[in-house]
Amino acid sequence: MKIRNGYVSNSSSASFVISLDMLTDDKIDSIHNHVEEAKKHQSFYDFGDVEDGWMINTEEHYISGYCVMDNFDMHTFLHDYLKIPGNVVKWDY
Repeated sequence: MKIRNGYVSNSSSASFVISLDMLTDDKIDSIHNHVEEAKKHQSFYDFGDVEDGWMINTEEHYISGYCVMDNFDMHTFLHDYLKIPGNVVKWDY
């Protein structure tokens, strides 16, 4: 049995927005391909075969994400894995 601590929301929606000025092209690509990127590092990605519900969109000035069933720990991915500072990400906009 796996036990997870931290930011997990298995039955509610979540969303974020980040200004593109705060991100490199590599980080933008990593956010769009977050599951594949996280799978490269098994110490970070240990969700088994869950379905990822994150819908990621890039607009002219920002990247945003939304999910109804939060099975991928985007909070940890952005902050701990991609090292995006907490004051850059606006949650539940």
